[in-house]
Amino acid sequence: MPPRKKARTGAAKGRTAFTGGSNASDSQAPSPSSPSTAVQSKPRRTVRGRRGGLKDLPNMPLDILMEIVVLLHPRDLLNLARTSKDWRAFLMNRKQEPLWKAARIQQEPTMPDLPPFLSEPAYANLMFFKHCHGCLKPSANNIYWEFGIRLCNPYCSDLLLLRYRGENPCLHHTVIAEVGNTGYNYLACVHPPPRSRYRQRAYLHSELIDFRQRWESLPTKEEKVQFLQDCHEAVRKRTEICELLSEWDSERKADRFDELEALKQERFLAVQRRLVDEGWKKELDFMGQAGLQRLSSLKCVRKSAKLTDKVWSNMHEEVIEFMQEYRTKRIGYERRALVEQRIKLLCDAYEEQVTTGTQEQRLRHDGIELGPGDLAYVPVFAELLQAGNDMKVTKRSFLSLMAQKRWPVYVSQWKAHIQSCFKKIAVARLARMNVQVANPDNVLQLAVAEFRCGVQNGCAKQGLRWPDILKHPCFRSHYLNERPVFDLDFDASVKFVSEGDVFLVERDYTSIQSAALKIVVAYGQDPGKVTYEEMQACPARLVCDRDSLWPLPCQRPRPLLDWRAAIDHEQDMHMSEPRYARPKKSLWKMVARESAEQLKTCDVVDAAGGEQGEPGSARTLDV
Repeated sequence: MPPRKKARTGAAKGRTAFTGGSNASDSQAPSPSSPSTAVQSKPRRTVRGRRGGLKDLPNMPLDILMEIVVLLHPRDLLNLARTSKDWRAFLMNRKQEPLWKAARIQQEPTMPDLPPFLSEPAYANLMFFKHCHGCLKPSANNIYWEFGIRLCNPYCSDLLLLRYRGENPCLHHTVIAEVGNTGYNYLACVHPPPRSRYRQRAYLHSELIDFRQRWESLPTKEEKVQFLQDCHEAVRKRTEICELLSEWDSERKADRFDELEALKQERFLAVQRRLVDEGWKKELDFMGQAGLQRLSSLKCVRKSAKLTDKVWSNMHEEVIEFMQEYRTKRIGYERRALVEQRIKLLCDAYEEQVTTGTQEQRLRHDGIELGPGDLAYVPVFAELLQAGNDMKVTKRSFLSLMAQKRWPVYVSQWKAHIQSCFKKIAVARLARMNVQVANPDNVLQLAVAEFRCGVQNGCAKQGLRWPDILKHPCFRSHYLNERPVFDLDFDASVKFVSEGDVFLVERDYTSIQSAALKIVVAYGQDPGKVTYEEMQACPARLVCDRDSLWPLPCQRPRPLLDWRAAIDHEQDMHMSEPRYARPKKSLWKMVARESAEQLKTCDVVDAAGGEQGEPGSARTLDV
């Protein structure tokens, strides 16, 4: 560890220590070995600019000094008076009041005349400095013009005396008792703002004390009444002066606000010019009024200062990061517009082919007729739709593909696309239900792969399976919702341009029924392996024990159901109950194989009117 550094003393640089009664030239440097004279020097405060540049200013001739001081702003004069005792003694002298007045008139010609209850330095302190006169906080915006003070709040000091507190009520009653209720407003007061939490009128404490002393010194009633009249006239004049001061201060703040806003607007325009020079003109045109407003509200842009090269280099990274967001949006918007334009050409080519073609040329195969939106998912058409921006695609490009009479191939490719969509839905849904699929390619052959129509305002039909689900009409009935503005959502664009004439799989609404999973598990089968054909060939039946939990007025025979009827029973009777009323464990019990075999010879009709032995029939058995 390095040795600890020694503290510097005044003699280290050959400086002499200051002693109170001797001159600096006669003083001797203290001995470094004497611990009593070794005093650690304080670190020098960092000040911008040269030190001591104005140290000889007080020694200038008085006439030159007066010429310099008159050119200063009253705010600068007051700051100068606070620098040293000599300047304070010079500028705070009452004889220098014309100097303050000349500086005020020259620098602030529209400023109202000096109020009679303030001095020139106090006037400048009130108008140009925001510190609180009670607690000296740096920002106090509440100006009490009648008293010539600034306060952060009325309770920060004892300068103010609130109504109904202290001695003011007693003084008021004393005046009424001695001279009667004259109606004179003999004391200046301040009313709280309409929305202020301070609801009491405020008086200046020093004025109250002075008024009481002068009031008690008057011997007769006539003198006291005359004194009240003089105070009333003084309060009226003060109110008029305060209105002028308040109006001038509001105008000054408004002018300052306009000045700052002009600087901000100039800075914002300079930022736009620099962005245009760097190649961001398209983004600026694309942003619109809302985007430009966001750009102008950036912290580095909304400053009220001129834009220099150094400032631009410091804020360049933040501004470019903001503009990159709109570049991405612009590219996405242009890409979406191009793709939708190509989809419109495909729809026009489809209409021309259908209206002018013969029966054999219609887009129909294997009982399926493709719509204009369906062709967008055929690989050869999708390749043209999603080609690069440089590739030129016309309506003739699509007509040439339709004239090749390859409808069987197109239909099979479209069916493969729709089948892959349903496979993804089934695998994702079974994964959420903690079912591990043995062969994802054959997931639609599983017994639990049954879908529910969840299209918006659809029929909500259940038990839909592949490939019969292709004939379900709800998948071609779409509401033309608002499509994404900046992102390319191919499905939304196809649906919007083709006006809903497309088979789309609503992934957010179409899902596998959980009732089928419960029934397959009740059969003791693995939902991820057992197929639909295997469950159809299973002769076992299920009985629901849910009714035994509820006391019924009469005993009813519980139905003996096959697996399809059990799914319908679970969905209709139990899945519609609230979640808190559903049993945590399965209440399905499988009937013995012998009992199920006996049912084959029974002449029982199910509740839906099905024939004996029909799959899905509900058989009753007293168990």
